[in-house]
Parts: sequence; structure tokens; C-alpha cells
Amino acid sequence: MIDIVKRDWIWYPEISMKKKLRVILYGNTIILAGIHLSLAANPSLEVQALDPSQGSEPDLLALRPDVIIFDTHSIQPEFHFNLIQRCSGLQLIGIDPDKAQVLVWSGQQLSELTSQELVEVIQKNR
Repeated sequence: MIDIVKRDWIWYPEISMKKKLRVILYGNTIILAGIHLSLAANPSLEVQALDPSQGSEPDLLALRPDVIIFDTHSIQPEFHFNLIQRCSGLQLIGIDPDKAQVLVWSGQQLSELTSQELVEVIQKNR
């Protein structure tokens, strides 16, 4: 990403070192293909598709994703629970096309929260 930066009276391009988020679309459904086209246009994202029949869970994790998006109808129910437990900081997004819902699971791990901190977590993620 290149930004134009003004320093005093000189304008010059500056290369931004912002890390792109690695988004993996896990599955080969029509809904994921449409999402892939939409997200690939965003310069802050590195988007890649992985067909579950071509790659296993270890293959998926080897890609070191920040976000995994999947169609909830095309995976086993325990899929997201296994990944969240194994990868701290991973965000999973399940798309349910029948209900037009997006379900988000976060791998954020919190420990020893006070009641007030728990309330803040609940309100933040509301």
C-alpha cells in the first residue's frame, strides 16, 4: 500500500508496512466463491481458497490464517471448536446461507476476569 505523505513542504510517496490479514475461504460452495470475489478486491486482505477435499485441517493451519470463512453446511459440527482450541487469536466466520446469517467465533482467550471485566467483554461483543 502506498500513501502520499506531506512533510513540511515536500509531498512524497511512503510505503505502508501494514500487514495484510490472511483470509482463508475453506470450502467450495457458491456462497464462498461470491465472498472470495468480493474480498479479493480489498487491498488490506490476502484471500485464498482451500477446498477441504484437497487439504486437511493441518494443511489449513499451515497457511497461518488470521481469519477462516466457511459455509456452515459444508463442514462437520466440531470443525470450528477444534480450530478455536488449537489457535489463539484465530477468527472463524461461518456463513449460513439458508438463514442469511454470519456467525463469528473468536479464538480470544481470557482468564481470571472480574465480574466487571466479563460485563465489558459481553458489551463489547454485543
